[in-house]
Amino acid sequence: MNSPSNHLKTTSFAKGWLIWGCAALFYCYQFIMRVSPNIMADDLMAAFHIDACTLGIVSGFYYHTYSGFQIPGGTLLDKFKPRRVLAVAIILCSSGTLLFSFAESIYVAGFSRAIIGAGSALGFISCFKIGSLWFPAHKLSLIVGLTLTLGTLGAVSAGYPLAWLLSIYGWRHSLFLLACAGFVLAIISWIVVKDTPPKELKAEVLKSHGGADAHAYPSSLLGNIMEVIRKPQSWLIAFYGFLMYIPLSGVSDMWGPTFLISAYGVDKMTAGFINSALYVGLGVGSPVFSYLCNFLKSYKLTILVSAIGALLMLSAVYYIPDMPLWLLTTCLFLAGFSLGGQFLAFSMAGAINPLSAAGTAAGFQNMICMLSGVLFQPFLGWLLDLSWKGNLLNGIRVYTVSEYTFAFTPIIVCLFLACLCIIPIKEKYV
Repeated sequence: MNSPSNHLKTTSFAKGWLIWGCAALFYCYQFIMRVSPNIMADDLMAAFHIDACTLGIVSGFYYHTYSGFQIPGGTLLDKFKPRRVLAVAIILCSSGTLLFSFAESIYVAGFSRAIIGAGSALGFISCFKIGSLWFPAHKLSLIVGLTLTLGTLGAVSAGYPLAWLLSIYGWRHSLFLLACAGFVLAIISWIVVKDTPPKELKAEVLKSHGGADAHAYPSSLLGNIMEVIRKPQSWLIAFYGFLMYIPLSGVSDMWGPTFLISAYGVDKMTAGFINSALYVGLGVGSPVFSYLCNFLKSYKLTILVSAIGALLMLSAVYYIPDMPLWLLTTCLFLAGFSLGGQFLAFSMAGAINPLSAAGTAAGFQNMICMLSGVLFQPFLGWLLDLSWKGNLLNGIRVYTVSEYTFAFTPIIVCLFLACLCIIPIKEKYV
């Protein structure tokens, strides 16, 4: 027979999953907004009369604010707890989406993407903060993995489903509908999310992280930030995450579908579907790598397997021409599956920092990761324009397979560097 204490814990954990689910649903939503330009690339270049590099810059404004708001967002979550911060973040993201749907110039479009990025910045770290408040330390890697699974559902939804929606309503009306859905989600999160678990569960969570005495709040928000950034290991772990995130933010979030259209002659919806295979693999791989880490009891070995797998699979996608579509889709799935292991870096960052700075640690890690989008979306667009041979279709630049291969080569170099970056990281499995 279960004791009243065990029943309370079970009920509290169930409530914790529901609260986490609201934050994870927002993470799913903001992922749709993050990667939506990849399926609308041709529409946006035609609507705003811009080239690939300019589109990369406009889309990349999302990553500027997303990255810049990570540490402030993390400290706000540590200070004010998730409920209020999450609701404001959802409203901000939805408002940016609404403004983008009415944009008539690249300046308004870029500003809108910046607003979307600012709101989206709180998506993942809210899930991590809620996980650290409502669940014991050994469950954090699972929380991270499941959060990424929900997020990749958003990325998949920005593939074929969004392409279908665009074919019916056009890109402006489609974004308007998505903005309305976001405002509804803000209301739901305000009702459901609670900041503090019951005392008994809170005591158990603190004990799992080392005890309440070890996690007293620093004297200031700056103290939280300094607690994280003064550690060289925080920077090493973040740099690994940066290198591993480049295939997602640099290619799949922006140039993946157009590459597939050029290389394999498929239509936009098919390209969106194939590109989504990487996100499906990411969603499957994230929790699997969490379980693998628990089985191996080693962060370093697990993330090394992740980096090597991603390096091999993406090399095949970029350098082996004319693969059968089923094999191409399989390779993208396996590449995404391998990339799923990179998110253990968040658990690694949490393991070397106090619980009171969990939001800040996650924010710092995510900030460095998302700088990859700030740098590589316009950089890859610049490489495409640099190698462009003058092909046009209806006034829009068309890039050949060789031009894409040239532009994507830095991705492979970065994955190789990620493997090397793991060597000096110290093991601290919780």
